[in-house]
Amino acid sequence: MKIKLVLVEENDQIRFELKDLLLFYNVFDIVAEFTKLEDIIQFTDLNQIDAVFTNVRLGSAKTSGDGFYLSVYLTQQYPDLMVVTYADTKEYAYHAFKHGCLEYFALPFDSLVMQRVVNRLVYQHSLLQYKNESVNRSVMIKTKTGYQLKKINDILFVERSNRKNRLVTVDGNEIILAGYTMDEIEKMLGTSGFYRCYQSFIVNLSKVSFIKANAETKNYSLLFENYAGEIMLSRDKYAEVVSILKERYAKISM
Repeated sequence: MKIKLVLVEENDQIRFELKDLLLFYNVFDIVAEFTKLEDIIQFTDLNQIDAVFTNVRLGSAKTSGDGFYLSVYLTQQYPDLMVVTYADTKEYAYHAFKHGCLEYFALPFDSLVMQRVVNRLVYQHSLLQYKNESVNRSVMIKTKTGYQLKKINDILFVERSNRKNRLVTVDGNEIILAGYTMDEIEKMLGTSGFYRCYQSFIVNLSKVSFIKANAETKNYSLLFENYAGEIMLSRDKYAEVVSILKERYAKISM
């Protein structure tokens, strides 16, 4: 599946050169080209796209004097949208990159640099595709009464308590699992965004909304939206969990 791409560039020559260069890689479907910030913002609000290439020198009197507004707006409103910024100087392009864009480069076009940018986009797009597909994936779990199919995205966590493993779903239901060790469950769910945050807990990281930390007692826990309980987080794994959440999901509050 090709990457649906939009170009934002007011200079016709630069836009034509960039378009020809990107089409050469045969991984992009350029669905639209714009010269104004207002047009791309409206288009993005109404259409599903994967990536945007924008010249950060492009400005608008209604928003800001340069294209930083666009890069910040897109990355904040659409976390999965891959934004690539460029400019006539490397420093200016990198300054936009620091606002949360996926990649950047400086003009004039350099084939080696563009190859790096394209490789990064293709890699990130494959990760996002896997993430989106995993939302609808199901896992077959064994219970005392038989086997049950459960959507992975509906699982909050699995807890080991009183020699039993219970699976808790987003709607608060509990399922008692049969015939599994926690190691087996961790292996089964580990490739789908689950993490063993404590010896007795395996959590769905995509559902975490808050990390509770007590600096004095060094006690940590994870919280889920619309779930009243707290999940213990090992102090040894606190830093790793924070790093994973920032990198993959960026939806936590701290």
